[in-house]
Amino acid sequence: MTSLSPNRLVPKTHGRIVFRGIIDSLEAEVIEAQVLAGQLGEEETCGRLGEILDYLRSLMAAEVKETPLPPPVLFGMDAGEIQRRSHNAGDGLLLPSYTQGALAARLNTLRAKTREAEIWAIRVFGPEGEQEGGCLQEPGQVVVMPSPEPALRDVLPAGAWAGGCDAQRQDIQFALNRLSSALWWLFCEQLLIRQRDKSQDDLRLGQDVKAHNQNRT
Repeated sequence: MTSLSPNRLVPKTHGRIVFRGIIDSLEAEVIEAQVLAGQLGEEETCGRLGEILDYLRSLMAAEVKETPLPPPVLFGMDAGEIQRRSHNAGDGLLLPSYTQGALAARLNTLRAKTREAEIWAIRVFGPEGEQEGGCLQEPGQVVVMPSPEPALRDVLPAGAWAGGCDAQRQDIQFALNRLSSALWWLFCEQLLIRQRDKSQDDLRLGQDVKAHNQNRT
């Protein structure tokens, strides 16, 4: 048994406990990606991953405390901009490959893991969660939380807040969906950085060869 809330013990296989473990693991993998980015000198990517980590921690706190989760604002983009930019990234035809480097591979893994977390959130907090130890506190009793600010209600999907009672935690499902989009955008940005660096290296090499040939003559 483990503590779901200050006054309630549940089995460790309880849906919400499993979900918390998934988010905990995702946070750990983000930190590993930050270590790799730091080792490669990719400080901007490391900082952006820090934003992802901070938001995941906010998500965990909102789930544990049963409080509303604001939509993500990452890399200077709100949730709507994240979706638009991610849909335009990579021309829609980009496939991950080992040739893209270790950091790009790690970012793609984070994207895939975040999608898995979103699916788990749907399973745990969705209607089927009633049978899987998910959103119900007790049989027939849903998690009741205060309604968010009007600005948040405008951003979240229709029906996410029904009279302040969000048994399905659509705010968490929505957040994970946008997080995976943000990580896809970050993956594509990393490829652009890699392509730019390669172009600069090729240019410098060409200049060196030209200078060497001129010296020989």
